[in-house]
Amino acid sequence: MPCLANAQDSPLSQWYNYAFSTNPSMVGSAGKLRVHLFYRNQWPKADAGFAYYGAEADMPVGKSMACGLLFTNDHAAAFSKPTVTGAYGYTVKLNQKTAVRGGLSLGLIQKHISTSDLIFEQEEPAITKSSRISLDAGIGINLISGSLTASASLNHLTKPQQGISSESDARTNMKLTLDIGYTYKIKPATWKNGIEITPNAIFQRHGTQQNLQISVINHVKGLLTGLGCRKNLQSDPPTAIILIGYKTEDFRIAYSYDFETNGKTNRYGNAHEISMTKLFDTGRKKKHKPIDCPSFL
Repeated sequence: MPCLANAQDSPLSQWYNYAFSTNPSMVGSAGKLRVHLFYRNQWPKADAGFAYYGAEADMPVGKSMACGLLFTNDHAAAFSKPTVTGAYGYTVKLNQKTAVRGGLSLGLIQKHISTSDLIFEQEEPAITKSSRISLDAGIGINLISGSLTASASLNHLTKPQQGISSESDARTNMKLTLDIGYTYKIKPATWKNGIEITPNAIFQRHGTQQNLQISVINHVKGLLTGLGCRKNLQSDPPTAIILIGYKTEDFRIAYSYDFETNGKTNRYGNAHEISMTKLFDTGRKKKHKPIDCPSFL
């Protein structure tokens, strides 16, 4: 029977903790060499293996440029999608507190199916090709002004192939992302005695899917806590998000738990996401005073 299915990229509850997975213009925003690891496990009790994980590193190059490299794998049952992406960013400083960043990303996506995880009625599998490689590209822009940051990005500009067969022309839709965040500092922003409250929001449109996520992150003496809500605008109900973590000036680790508020999918284990970020001093002499990036980035 013919049917039509719609899907989206794996959602990330901690999108604000990633260097440039969401928006290539975020590359180099930490002002140091930044290494980030992340892992998301969706519905672990469903035994389908829905997982999204990867590693990324980025750093400033010269006075206004930055570059980064991202490795990810999106796993769903017998399908996997390993990806390698490079990013380039350029910063235009408007004044001491305001800057505009632009970014480009270019990568390769391999859509792969493991026939060993499938059961066929015939002795010989009917699938003759198990993988396909496609080109992926994205652009983004980011405005930083004091404690405020706002950005927009457009990913999958090349509409990568989704099918593994050469006869298939199933393609990924372009994805639009808009986000905004503000860090409200109640006390001096040092990890030992600072108190910061950061509300943020992100809207993503990927094909027919439209998601809105609103979160509030609190940072008190190194302890990170947060609450959030993600809503698919085409369906009910929303997903609640709880976050806890620890942060210093050069290190951050965070864990978040997503659960459906209607309880229908709770029996599958909901979703677990963990991320870890480490900043390294490259030892290079600073040629200019960098724009301070809001701490939640």
